[in-house]
Amino acid sequence: METTTLRQRRMGFLEKTINRQGSVLDVRHWEPAGFCEIDLHLPGVNMHNWQSPPHIKCRVAPYHYRDYTPARWNVTLRTCTLFIDTHHAGPGAEWAQSLIPGDILHYIGVDGTRQKIVQGSHLVMLGDQSAIGHFNGLQQLAASHNWISGMIVIPEEAHRHQFAQIFPELPLDTLPNADALLTQLEQQVLHPSWQYYLVGNSHLVVAARKLLKAKGCSGDHIQAQGFWK
Repeated sequence: METTTLRQRRMGFLEKTINRQGSVLDVRHWEPAGFCEIDLHLPGVNMHNWQSPPHIKCRVAPYHYRDYTPARWNVTLRTCTLFIDTHHAGPGAEWAQSLIPGDILHYIGVDGTRQKIVQGSHLVMLGDQSAIGHFNGLQQLAASHNWISGMIVIPEEAHRHQFAQIFPELPLDTLPNADALLTQLEQQVLHPSWQYYLVGNSHLVVAARKLLKAKGCSGDHIQAQGFWK
């Protein structure tokens, strides 16, 4: 069995081999604490070819990496914003809370996610606060004639108000908990052509997917991606 020291040595070699860098342009912490926006400059990233919401594997501590979704990207300036839920304890939240403008971002690379935009469809987004960046990415990739609706769980009342003001491109109903989202989803009438994007806490994603399928929604109209448990 590989020892912790050996794993760290292997990871250290990997970091030196493929480490890439960007810079932190600005950081905005929401009040009360629990969510932040981080503007980045990624000079080594070609954003022209992004066809699905991307994720960037960030080094948040020695031998620790977390995937976050760049959103609101500018392909010319090569800038973007990370929207990070910091309610949960861990190296990712501690890293996000500690960043200041001018810091260096260390990351391994940027890859696409499994979810794809179905152009011309009604896009229904269902998730929690950790999915804000992902939903922004979906919206940015969608054509202007795509209709977007949905629901998002944001526990803090103040954050629900901030979301409505800061993200007019995401006309999503804000709810205080997952049970409220599932209750409203169960009461909604489904349309066979709508596309459902389920993102965020794995338990919420699984429950919403089961509910949609029980109501007769076809599996090829559901794109699910769990971020955390």
